[in-house]
Amino acid sequence: MKLPRRAIPVAVSLLLVGAAVAHWAGSENPTSSALQQSLFSNNTDAPLSPGDLTARVQQLEESLEQTLKIQGQLLELVNDLSEHLDPESTYGDVRQASLESPVEQEQANRRRRARDHASGNRFERIRENQIRQFTDAGLSYERAAYIVDRQERIPYEQMQFSYEYQHLQDKRSKRAKELQEKLQTYSNPHRVFEQELNREEYDQYLDATGGRTEFQIGGLLESAPAYEAGLRSGDKIIRYNNQRVFHMGDLRTQVYQVPPGTSVPVEIQRQGSSSTETIYLPAGPLGIRH
Repeated sequence: MKLPRRAIPVAVSLLLVGAAVAHWAGSENPTSSALQQSLFSNNTDAPLSPGDLTARVQQLEESLEQTLKIQGQLLELVNDLSEHLDPESTYGDVRQASLESPVEQEQANRRRRARDHASGNRFERIRENQIRQFTDAGLSYERAAYIVDRQERIPYEQMQFSYEYQHLQDKRSKRAKELQEKLQTYSNPHRVFEQELNREEYDQYLDATGGRTEFQIGGLLESAPAYEAGLRSGDKIIRYNNQRVFHMGDLRTQVYQVPPGTSVPVEIQRQGSSSTETIYLPAGPLGIRH
């Protein structure tokens, strides 16, 4: 049977108290007054001789030494029991803790506080380094701090949406559809920031994180809509239907979401040009090869 961690110190205290009571109960000197009586009285009215007094002192010293020896053995036994009953106990060595002086305990507390403070400073330094990464890309400190804090919260919110969806009885309800859209967005943090940051901030965010900022066309099928619209290999697609495109998977997803018969705005950047332009393509497959 494995005892709870918090039960071990209680067991230690009970063992020590029991040992002390048992020892002193069997002793002829249970109190300080009794000790004085034992030292200076021989149950007669005559005072003790120096030899008798020395013998009594020696007897008490031996008794005290035996008591300390028993206490040490009990503490070692308790430590062994603690290790076997709860190997992961964080209480440490009971004997060592019980024998520490107040000064040593205060020094240990100071070291512990220093470690906690250093740990807190370490996390703060990591956060500041992350913020600096975004400010170096051109974002203000406030917006950079917002992004860093938001990055930590996004996984939690994603789990909340997933939990709610899993326990939703009607998977065809309006709320179910909203949760599906949120889960699709939250599956990629870039999508979340695309919605929450303005265009300039989002480009700076992508630059800081090393993310793609556009999708470059590798090849096209002749007579396909993209080719007929004038797109060529080397051109870049920035947005499709007002949604950022980073790779072929993004483009394919956006194409499937547009209903037939729709004219779709596509923001592109021609090869060799630094400016962008918008063209319109019919909904459906574009005939683009990556």
